[in-house]
Amino acid sequence: MRRRVFSATGIKKNISFFCTVFFSVALIAAVGSMIPSSIWASEEINTIRLVAARYVDDNERPLSYPTTLAYDTTRDEIIVTDAGKSQLVIFNNELFPTDSLDEGRGIVAVTSCLPHKDGLYVTCGSTEKGNGFIALVNPAFIVEKIIRISEINPQLGKFTATRLVAGLNNRFYVLHIEKSAVSVFDHNWRYLHDIVPKDEKLGIAEPAPIQALDCDAQGNLYFLSEERGRVFVYDQHEKFLYKFGEKGGAERKLARPRGLAVDRNNDRLFIVDYLRHAVSAYSLKGNYLFEIGGKGDRPGWFLYPTDVTVDSQGNVYVSDTFNHRIQEFSITTQTRQE
Repeated sequence: MRRRVFSATGIKKNISFFCTVFFSVALIAAVGSMIPSSIWASEEINTIRLVAARYVDDNERPLSYPTTLAYDTTRDEIIVTDAGKSQLVIFNNELFPTDSLDEGRGIVAVTSCLPHKDGLYVTCGSTEKGNGFIALVNPAFIVEKIIRISEINPQLGKFTATRLVAGLNNRFYVLHIEKSAVSVFDHNWRYLHDIVPKDEKLGIAEPAPIQALDCDAQGNLYFLSEERGRVFVYDQHEKFLYKFGEKGGAERKLARPRGLAVDRNNDRLFIVDYLRHAVSAYSLKGNYLFEIGGKGDRPGWFLYPTDVTVDSQGNVYVSDTFNHRIQEFSITTQTRQE
């Protein structure tokens, strides 16, 4: 947290000055005595430490362009999409690469994945050989099922999923290329409806395209709009609750946010900003907390990062895309009473 320190110089030593100071201090003390001590704000001091950085996959080959990330709570693993090689790379909780999943195992043009009780859902984009699909992969990394949304729901036409999240209501929330809305499906991948977050532009409510999404422990849904620099929050029954975030290129603002992740243990939300080369932390109510990184190639810095995820210990992982690496951070928070 940045704090400004003010100093005073060249103060004239005269009686009127000391009288002013005396009565000002007396006034502040009098007002302060009427305010309960619980009202005074406390300051959170966050210590951010770089734990590890990894540049290679399980075959010791350099990561190409790591993009989306996912955390598997059951296996305590980080799953990285390496878009440059169209593969998933699995890292253990020490950020050591242990396995990978690529075209040899039946996935192509991979864009993201979702660890789930059913297995690992992998979104695969369109290729010359056909339309996109979702592959369900078992713990042995064998594709058990191919889900083609357009075949199950022909009324939707072409459908190429890019990201998805599972709600606590046994529904899937899916982003796709063909539409800027969030499409909702039941557990059998039957289409239910769309959620279309809206934001005002010049006084007119317009649909806000969604880039990323996540779900918290209470089932609340968080939808991130890169175009608007906002997060739209819905409850587990898909009722709109509130929105937050401000478009801009300075600290506390979002220039081109690409990914977000809920820290369920600490009730925080991390948002990765592609254009500002940083990760911003917010409370789940939308209050800005602190920032990680900045533009650069040194440890702890980023170059066009694209996604973020958080493990069960609260460690934060960032896909540092154009530095061709994954970085892990630990955050220790202490509260100091003012």
